[in-house]
Amino acid sequence: MCGIAGIVALDGARVSVETVRRMVATLEHRGPDDSGHWNGGSCALGHRRLTVIDLSRNGRQPLANEDGSVWLTYNGEAYNFAALRDGLIRQGHRFRSQTDSEVVVHLYEEVGTGLLNRLDGMFAFALWDARKRRLLLARDRLGIKPLYYAHSGNLLVFGSEIKAILASGLIATRPNVDAIVSYLAYRHPAAPVTMFEGIHSLPAGHYLLAEDGRVTIHRYWRLEPAAERPDLGESHYREAVRALVRDAVRKRLVSDVPIGAYLSGGLDSSIVVALMAQEHSGRLKTYCVGFGEGDDEFRYARLVADRYGTDHAEVVLDPDRYLDLVPELIGKRDAPLAVPNEVPLYEMSRVLKRDITVVLSGEGADEAFGGYGDYCRMPFDLTKARILARLPAPLSRLLEGGMARKYDGRRSFSSHEDHFLAGYKWFGPEERMSLLTPEARASVTDDGASVFRRVFAETEGLPYYDRVLHALQNVHLQNLLARVDSMTMATAVEARVPFVDHALIEFAVAMPLRYKLRWRSPVHRLRAMLSYSDVFRERDDTTKYILRTAFADLLPQEVVNRRKVGFKVPLERWFRGDLMRYARELLLSDQASSRQVLDARALEAWFRRGAANGGEFGHKVWMLANLEWWFRLYFPDGQNLSLDSRVAASGMQDPSAAKSTPAVFGTVRGAE
Repeated sequence: MCGIAGIVALDGARVSVETVRRMVATLEHRGPDDSGHWNGGSCALGHRRLTVIDLSRNGRQPLANEDGSVWLTYNGEAYNFAALRDGLIRQGHRFRSQTDSEVVVHLYEEVGTGLLNRLDGMFAFALWDARKRRLLLARDRLGIKPLYYAHSGNLLVFGSEIKAILASGLIATRPNVDAIVSYLAYRHPAAPVTMFEGIHSLPAGHYLLAEDGRVTIHRYWRLEPAAERPDLGESHYREAVRALVRDAVRKRLVSDVPIGAYLSGGLDSSIVVALMAQEHSGRLKTYCVGFGEGDDEFRYARLVADRYGTDHAEVVLDPDRYLDLVPELIGKRDAPLAVPNEVPLYEMSRVLKRDITVVLSGEGADEAFGGYGDYCRMPFDLTKARILARLPAPLSRLLEGGMARKYDGRRSFSSHEDHFLAGYKWFGPEERMSLLTPEARASVTDDGASVFRRVFAETEGLPYYDRVLHALQNVHLQNLLARVDSMTMATAVEARVPFVDHALIEFAVAMPLRYKLRWRSPVHRLRAMLSYSDVFRERDDTTKYILRTAFADLLPQEVVNRRKVGFKVPLERWFRGDLMRYARELLLSDQASSRQVLDARALEAWFRRGAANGGEFGHKVWMLANLEWWFRLYFPDGQNLSLDSRVAASGMQDPSAAKSTPAVFGTVRGAE
C-alpha cells in the first residue's frame, strides 16, 4: 500500500520532477519505507512505498518494463497477482521483483486497458505509455483506494490525496460551495466532487486517459442491479455466501509483513476474525477501541477473542484525546470528518501499527447484505406516510411516532428517491440553505442529490428495497471506504476489506431480498407500519439474515443475535456547557464570518433554537465545527468565496503540523 502522485503536460512540454518530489513528500505517511521519482519529459511520476509484498529494493517504484517504454506508480494489492505473473512469464515476460505492481506493467503490454478486468483486488495507479504518449489513471471497481486529479489548461495533476495536488503549486482553487452543502446534507461531498473547486475524485470502476491533448474518462465495471432473480433456496445461498466470504478472507491473508484484524464485537468483524483464525498460521492479533468501562463493544469483542484465542488488545480513547485529534485528522482527510468514528479508527490504527502493518476489517457487509435497518425500513415508512396522509390529522399525529422528526414533518413524497433523501439527510434542505449567506446560496448549483438521483435512475422499476440497497452500495459505501483508507493510511497501516470483494458483491446483488432482510410475518409488518413506537421494528426484524445463518456455528450466539449498533460517540452529551459555548464562539467568530459562507445571524438564531433544530443537535454542531476547522487549515487567511487561492505549500497550513497548532476542541475541558 502506497501513495502516488504525478503530472502530465498535455501539450508535450517538459514537467518538473522537483514538483513531483514536493507532492509525494506530503504522502510520506502512506509510504514511510521508501520513495522514488521518475521524469519522462512531459510526464513525471512519484511514489511513496509501504512494503507489504516483496520487501526488497526490487519493488521500488516508479517501475518499468524491460525496455523502459511503460512506467508505473501503483497503490494497492492485486490478490491474484501470482497466477497472473505465472501466465505472463509463460508468455515471455521477465520480472525483476515478486511484487503485484510489476504484474500490472506487463499485463498492460499484453491487453492494454483490458488489464483492469483481470485484476482482483484494490488499486489506484498511474501508467505512462511512452510510445503512445498516453497516461492511464485507474481505480478499482468499488473505490477502495482513492485517486484525485485536477485538469487545468494543459496540465493534469493527480495524487492519492488532495494535499499532493495542492502541494504542486500548479492548481488554483477555492472552497467548493456545492461540496459544502453536500457535506451538510449527507456528511460528505458526493463523489466526484471534493471540497476543493476543480479537484475531482476519479469514480470507482473508471479509468482516465490523457493523450492527444485530451482527457477522457471511461467506465470499465458496473454493479448491475438484478431485476429478476430466481430463488435457488436458502441452503444454496447460505453455502455460497459462506464459501465466497471465506475465499475473500483467504485471498487477503497474503502478506510479507505481520497481519491482524479489527474486532468491534459486531457481526461483520467477528465473521472476519473467525475465518482468519481458521486460515491464519500462528496466534492472530485482534484490536478493539472504545471509551472505557461499561463499553459493550469490548464485551462482545472479548467473546470472539476468547473463543479463538486471539492476542487481543483494547484501545481506550478518552474524550480529551478524541477532541484533540479532530483538527489533525481533518488534515489527514483533506475534508471535514464525515462521521464521529473516524477518530477511534485512527487511534486504533496508530496503536496496532506497533505490532502489525496489514489489518482486515468488516466494512462493506451492511451495504451488500442489508445491514442498515433504519434505511432498509424506509419502504415501510413510505407506505405508512401514504396511509397517514389519508387519516384525520389528530389520528395521524398519534400514529406517526418518530417519522415527523426523521422526515422534517413531510408526509408526501414525489418518488422513491425523494423519500430516501428526506430520510438519509442530516441538515434538511431548508435548514442547510438558511445557514448560508446570500452569496453562497446564489452559487449553489448541486447539493449532492443529483448523484443519488442518477443511481436511483439505474434501478427504475425495481422494488424500493432494492433501490435503497443499490444507493447505499454505490454512494454511501464510497464515503465509508474513503474514511477507512484515510484513517488507516495516516498511520501507515494497510486495511483490507473482505466484504468489499467484487465477486462476493455481485453474488449478493443477485440474491433475493428475503435472504438479506427478514420480517417474521405479515402481521408483524402491519404492526411495525402502524405502531407509534419502534418496539416491533427493533425486536422482530432480522438484517443480514444470510450472514447470521451462514456463520452461526462459528460465533457466540450473543454476537449472532446482536442487533446492529454503530460505534457510539457521545457527542450529544459532550456538546453541553463549555464545549457548546466554545463551538458557538468558533462558528460566530469574525474569522468565520469573513468567509461569506455561513450567515452569522442565521447561525446565531440556529444555536438559540438548539435541539428544536432536530435530533442529534450535538452531532450537527460537531459537523459545523469540523467545517470551520477545515477552512482554517486550508484557507488560513480567511479568503472568502469570491477569491481564488493557491492553497499549495506556501498557503496551506501543513496538516502534519496540526499537533503544534491550537486544538479546536482540545482547549476546552469538561467534555464529560
